[in-house]
Amino acid sequence: MGVDRAYFVVGSTVLPYDIELDGATGEQVELGALWAGLPPAFAAGIDAALDIGDLNLYVFRGSEYVRIPFGTQAVAADYPRPIQGNWRGVTFDRIDAAMSWGDGKSYLFRGSEYARYDIAADAQDPGYPKPIAGNWKGVSAAWVGDGIDAAVNPGNGRAHFVKGTDYATIDWHTKSKVDGPQPVADDWPGLAGPFDAAWTNLAGPPPPPPNPVAADFAGRFGAFAEDSETGTGVPALVTLGQAALESDWGRAAPGDNFFGIKARASDPPESRQLLRTREVLSRPDATFPEVISVTPRPDGKFEYVVRDWFRVYPSPRDAFAAHGRFLRDNRRFAAAFQHTDDPYAFARAVADAGYATDPRYASVLTDRMRLIDASR
Repeated sequence: MGVDRAYFVVGSTVLPYDIELDGATGEQVELGALWAGLPPAFAAGIDAALDIGDLNLYVFRGSEYVRIPFGTQAVAADYPRPIQGNWRGVTFDRIDAAMSWGDGKSYLFRGSEYARYDIAADAQDPGYPKPIAGNWKGVSAAWVGDGIDAAVNPGNGRAHFVKGTDYATIDWHTKSKVDGPQPVADDWPGLAGPFDAAWTNLAGPPPPPPNPVAADFAGRFGAFAEDSETGTGVPALVTLGQAALESDWGRAAPGDNFFGIKARASDPPESRQLLRTREVLSRPDATFPEVISVTPRPDGKFEYVVRDWFRVYPSPRDAFAAHGRFLRDNRRFAAAFQHTDDPYAFARAVADAGYATDPRYASVLTDRMRLIDASR
């Protein structure tokens, strides 16, 4: 989830930047006018600001910081306070730059080092501080020098370190440099630097990067899933997710059975096949054509490895069509069809109705769906 604005500070002046329009707004706001009750030293300039998702902005100057509730835009009572002793485990005597990563962690920078702060634990993570260079891959010690001036995370999968009039771009997923350093003025219309501080509001994590296996799978079978949605109402993303999960991205679909749909021993021989599978059941004496092993689980259930009958289909298209009909025509899955406009709710309802015996089925299915969703 991205944010719409970033804020850059030069001296006592705040320069808002519209991320969606990709340009400075032209506004110039004094720090003292932005936040009521700001101590005079803070009004003259700040070092960093940080939104950790608790409806407050934390603003740092020197060895102190203030808390500013978003609801009042006024400094909270009993501030400023010392950084040390109030940010548990942080040994830095001051903060040069700060940003939240959108995954429950915030990063605090001081000189050539940084610390990772766990928001839920309200404490610095063990093993920090660490050097910026080397731990943010591709960011050189020569460029970092005695520290960076600002860090911003707009929530679009890229974050930025700013130093002087240059900036470097960091990939959210790999925490490695993907571009720069290069001049701020070349790519941030209306800004030039250097800056004393910068911040954005807390951004959620960006979607996962496209997965080539998921993209290939969706490209090969997406049309079959869409045809099934048109004919049966089963969301195409659910169909693709189940097909990917049950067939290991199409690598294990004997008899074009992409969905693990069972057959009966009485079905015509050409429409069934005996395959090895795993089941999780609440009783230890279930019967199958062949039982290979039965293992008790810590949750009181039993994990079976068995051979059982599964359907055979003439083609993948036939398998996708049959899957849609199977869900539509089976009263057990009727509740899922209340969620045809929400594939993830549909998938959870199918899992709750017992499509598979694995108690983790809803979680692993929706994980596959997210990979496909991000890759289409």
